[in-house]
Amino acid sequence: MRVVRPGPERDAFIQRIRERWVADEAALRQAPFSILGLAPPFPNPVGLSSFGSVNGQIASVGLQYGASGPTPTPLVTVSTEVSADRGPVPVTDVLQNLLSEHEDVNHPSPPGGRDPEAAEIPIDGVPRRFRVLDSGRAWAAVAELNLDDVALLVTIAARNWPLAEVALTHVTDLEPFFAARRQRVEAAMARAGSQPGPEDWDLPPAVGLSAHQALADRMIAMTRERMAAGFPFHGSLGSDYARLWEAATRAQMELAGQGRDGAEDAIHSAINHLCQLVQSANWFGDSDLARDATAETLDHVAYRRDGPSAEAQRAWSRYWDLHGQQPPAFESLSSAQESWLAAWQRWLDRRQVT
Repeated sequence: MRVVRPGPERDAFIQRIRERWVADEAALRQAPFSILGLAPPFPNPVGLSSFGSVNGQIASVGLQYGASGPTPTPLVTVSTEVSADRGPVPVTDVLQNLLSEHEDVNHPSPPGGRDPEAAEIPIDGVPRRFRVLDSGRAWAAVAELNLDDVALLVTIAARNWPLAEVALTHVTDLEPFFAARRQRVEAAMARAGSQPGPEDWDLPPAVGLSAHQALADRMIAMTRERMAAGFPFHGSLGSDYARLWEAATRAQMELAGQGRDGAEDAIHSAINHLCQLVQSANWFGDSDLARDATAETLDHVAYRRDGPSAEAQRAWSRYWDLHGQQPPAFESLSSAQESWLAAWQRWLDRRQVT
């Protein structure tokens, strides 16, 4: 949410990003598995859509073909991921998630009710069996393959590009994908600092926790909408979303006596706390309970008051701190989540007794 202004701080920030690019690109060039992409012809421009690492070693690479614009712009992504020891792949879930990311967000197809179909897609001219879901507006394919003695999960997602025209090949030259990434981010950084940042907006001062509450209401409603739809949320957050966030940040700075960074971190934690309650606590569906839990959470983050849910607030802080570790320890994270939900359950039990 912050804009780094021109000057030494911004120059140092940009330099750190460029140094990170160099390190990332060196690691990607040394990826210990075959990276797959589209054989020509394919949509342009190309780009690097994603990559991930495990214990410092590249474990997944995603390549993008075409622009991420509105339909009918063609767009295809191809992801190659090391799949050893990952267990059975929930193919339908993987495909449904890929579809929901690539379908027309204004006219998504209803989730579920579809079974994958088998299809052959050539890799360097050799047909390979994939499982495919096709919504009519987009399609997605997944295959578990062994290439060069490495077990891989290969996923393809496409919009406005026919399956019949897709063929894969080993990608040995990643420079075109790197160059596109550099160009895109350099252009974004060049614009940064010349645009008004949130701290420059003319907003009325918030009264008490009204800004916190407005942001929380928006994000809780969005989370419920996403869950009701049964697939990742792709609707608009609304043109005033950034202003809601900025108003809450300013109110947090004033009420808690925090700097901007600390205030943004606190708001981020509180909103995630409430959204995870929507997803994890059935009792949060009760409007009265949700109202009171939200009020206590916002009161705690702004004023540091120990209300009836103080135990749950502290348990959330421990859980949230573990999220910030890279990578988080799964067992510790799971234990912290259980402790957090148990603390809220005790809060609920005390209310029911009284």
